[in-house]
Amino acid sequence: MVKLPHNRYRDGLLLAACHAIVRFQERVALNKPASKIALALSCSMRVVYSVLAPTFLYFLPINWNLIRSNALTENIPAPNHGLRYLLLGIWERFDTLWYLHIARYGYDRSDSVVFYPLYPALVRIFSFVLDPTAGALLISTVAAFFLFWGLQRVLGDVPHATVTRVLILSAVWPSSFIFFAGYPESLLLALIVWSLDLAKKESWLASAALALAAEMTKAVGAIVAVPLLVMAIRRRSASTWPAFLTPFGALIFPGWVRWSGYGTIDSAYRQYWHTSPALPWTTLFSAGAKLLHGHSPILFLNAIFLIAFCIFVGVAKTRLEYQAYATTAIVVCLCKQTDPPLQSMMRYLIIVFPGFLGLAQLLQNSLWKSKFGLVVLALFVVNAAWMWLFLGWSLVL
Repeated sequence: MVKLPHNRYRDGLLLAACHAIVRFQERVALNKPASKIALALSCSMRVVYSVLAPTFLYFLPINWNLIRSNALTENIPAPNHGLRYLLLGIWERFDTLWYLHIARYGYDRSDSVVFYPLYPALVRIFSFVLDPTAGALLISTVAAFFLFWGLQRVLGDVPHATVTRVLILSAVWPSSFIFFAGYPESLLLALIVWSLDLAKKESWLASAALALAAEMTKAVGAIVAVPLLVMAIRRRSASTWPAFLTPFGALIFPGWVRWSGYGTIDSAYRQYWHTSPALPWTTLFSAGAKLLHGHSPILFLNAIFLIAFCIFVGVAKTRLEYQAYATTAIVVCLCKQTDPPLQSMMRYLIIVFPGFLGLAQLLQNSLWKSKFGLVVLALFVVNAAWMWLFLGWSLVL
């Protein structure tokens, strides 16, 4: 029997993976109910990440100095191959530890007030019947289901095949694994897209309620007020009055923090998290200077993907309110100056759903249409690499 060269095996696997992605896209695009598509995609990605995480464990280098340099890691046990650690413990990283701590103890530390309350409140509720980490992962997975379902509704005027590509791209984009981790990103974006969809359908009070929930999930949730105001102003109807209240929702949690004697969220960021507000061009200049005088692969990748996402948003053929939302989201992300610059930028970008629409539309031209599977596979590889660094405590997300 003749043995094929190793590169043929590699190329064969690559080709098979690309064909599988294309076949999945074609099957999903057969006008199936949006909820079933969302359920299939969210369950599939939950399984993929739940298999990848323990698989990575066998190869991840453990640097305890790196772990102990993070907050809330004093009582973290040594990684093991027990069932609980394989399924749950391996996800207890970085911000997840903070949300679990707040769910258990509340805001008992001044440095915890930068984490908004809705997600840990839900974790606390689920903790009555589930392991807190299991509850956090379940909340994120259910939210991912509503996110994928809501994206199909909010992009209802876009061709179905394009929406299918948007879903797949959002599920594999670098750092999108965080939708299924103990982080609130999937909950935040699900609340935003459903708020926008309800506004489209003239359910303004329900839309405003979901917008308020988004504003209580993360500080950046305040940007949902921008597209709602654009939609309300264009409607010129008295029934849109709830939309004009949404900007005030962003003041509720910061107001509570100040009233409770914790100071301000801004002061907590400065004092404990080495993060401060800055003008967008200041952040970009800082990142450019760091790139010129340093050698940071992560900063370079964050900068490349930021530029790419700006292009995708710029070329996206979509509603004015979605363009306003995307532009505001990117500007807000750039108003956060960190050290190193552009820290967590890939994660911040995944809530800018019009960017995925722009990329999906670009990939529909004749030059790239046949390469869709390859693009998806490449993005997923980078996503898996980001997940590797995250699980190994080497990447702060």
